[in-house]
Amino acid sequence: MNNFNKIIEKFPNTSIAVVGDLCLDMYYFLTDYKNEISVETGIETRSVSDFKHEAGGAGNVAINIKTLGASQVDLYGVIGQDPFGNTLKTILEKAGVNCKYIQTQNTDWNTHVYHKVYKNGKEGPRYDIGNFNKVNTHVVESLLNDLESNLNNYQVVIINEQIVHGYHNELFQAGLSKLIERYEDKCLWITDCRHLNHIYNRSIRKLNIHEAHTLFKDIHKIDKTIPDNNKLIKWLQSYWKKPVVVTLGAEGAIAADQNGQIKEVAGINLIGQIDTVGAGDAFLSGLTLTLASGGSMEEALNIGNLSANVSVTKLFETGHPTTIEVLEMGASPDYRFNPDLAEDSRKAEFIKGTSIELISLNKTGLPKVVIFDHDGTISTLRQGWEPIMKEVSMNSILGDSLNTVSPEELSRVDSAAAEMIEKTTGIQTIIQMNHLRDMVISFGYVPEKDILTPQEYKEIYNEKLLKMVSERVELFKNGLLNLNDVTMKGAIQFLEILKSKGVSIYLASGTDQGDVREEAAVLGYDSFFNGGIFGSVGNVSRDPKRVVIENIVKNLPDNIKPEECYVFGDGPVEMREAARRGFTRIGLVSDEKQRFGINPDKRSRLILGGAQALIPDFSWIPSLTEYLGWKV
Repeated sequence: MNNFNKIIEKFPNTSIAVVGDLCLDMYYFLTDYKNEISVETGIETRSVSDFKHEAGGAGNVAINIKTLGASQVDLYGVIGQDPFGNTLKTILEKAGVNCKYIQTQNTDWNTHVYHKVYKNGKEGPRYDIGNFNKVNTHVVESLLNDLESNLNNYQVVIINEQIVHGYHNELFQAGLSKLIERYEDKCLWITDCRHLNHIYNRSIRKLNIHEAHTLFKDIHKIDKTIPDNNKLIKWLQSYWKKPVVVTLGAEGAIAADQNGQIKEVAGINLIGQIDTVGAGDAFLSGLTLTLASGGSMEEALNIGNLSANVSVTKLFETGHPTTIEVLEMGASPDYRFNPDLAEDSRKAEFIKGTSIELISLNKTGLPKVVIFDHDGTISTLRQGWEPIMKEVSMNSILGDSLNTVSPEELSRVDSAAAEMIEKTTGIQTIIQMNHLRDMVISFGYVPEKDILTPQEYKEIYNEKLLKMVSERVELFKNGLLNLNDVTMKGAIQFLEILKSKGVSIYLASGTDQGDVREEAAVLGYDSFFNGGIFGSVGNVSRDPKRVVIENIVKNLPDNIKPEECYVFGDGPVEMREAARRGFTRIGLVSDEKQRFGINPDKRSRLILGGAQALIPDFSWIPSLTEYLGWKV
């Protein structure tokens, strides 16, 4: 489903009210450079290399909605008579949010401020202002009166509550609940509450999964087993008699509409660093605008999910997604398949008597087209590339600090490098180097003038990698290694079978095209790939695996069904590209070091990528083809 353009075009016709806690987020980025000892105190100072401030809480929601294109966004909340309140209003007004209905309380109220301190990309203790606020009755009454007088102007009212010591006291809760009851049919009411989900009935509730679990336990007041997501959301909808939306973090979102029908959207796989601050607000904004524009709950879930995923790619800020970014994310999202199965190997099911794990594989006849990944699927020449990339990554990130940082910091960088490699396995090297450069910048150890381009990082990596590959090729040429020593078990025999049956065979790799063609020729199996050998040509927008699959789809005869096109690979990229087209996906949980058997680290990412079955190596092909009913 992708009606997103038509829906988003209606966003400028909407008018939204946001009623909630107003906060100011202050970001400080520390460096040891230019620290000094204070003359007055004798204590070492801390140098702030950069700082910024942004609207948090309901203010962030309001800015998100305005950034996504709403014509009118009115904000209702409370600030103090202090410089922070003035700064917050300036930020909001600059974004086009109407602040006319924000109340300023002169006593017993400080604007809520969260001071967030970062050093080397790591967040330190937070310093909060506003925890001792007490809202007065006049302010509560003014907020409620202003809101009621404007209700005819809005398609949606959002109720956003995040702070224990905010203005959502019992008086405000009672007054707002009466307004919802009185004007329930005038507009949509959507609540996003951290502590008050049991209040504000007759509204559509948006919760995260942790809040939903807590609410279930609180309502039952006994040690009752929490049901699975589908049953939980159905129960919540039945309990409140209104639609319910629950976000699932990286795994997307689920909702039950007014009729109790379940709607789901899968999580999206993101490579590179992420910052989840503000993701819930971004989701809420996309969801709200879609419903305000007449979209269905399913469409609202999708656009909310896309908005949240755009937001988390913006580091050290409460990222505000734009409609252009949402549409770009929605053009070809990499959804995460079967997350529960991916994280729990105990749920695995196998063809009896084999090591072939079945996920969602349908029985088909002999394929007409087969696409193979190269490294780790056919060839093992590049086995060991991950340690080389980690070494290059850590050297690049830490620079001259490599031998002086603390063991704890070294471990943190090591983990970050390993995570980047895990997320980017199978994609073009130049894209991996783009992410490496982002990491170098965010960790802040290397002076700006010394940060290299992605291409320069790639050259460093390739030099080390190709040295290892060249040494193995020389051993092969000299007869010290044979073909079985540098290919996955059974791979060549499988290629021979497919070619003898007239199958069109393609090779698609994230390795540079010249290198992969040369390696296939040196090892002597290039002739099997009658469809062609494709690799990276340095274009980050055109992954070779996507190009091959797109070209195949364009040229498929009418009598070839998508499921008759098979993809074999050990990485999630080829699985996702095949899934987009409805091709059959066989993942290899291959142990490249010994050329056979299982590498359990590959299982999760292949399942998340959309693999329909997993095999350790090609020696299992007879069992797989028997299950599928191929005549080979």
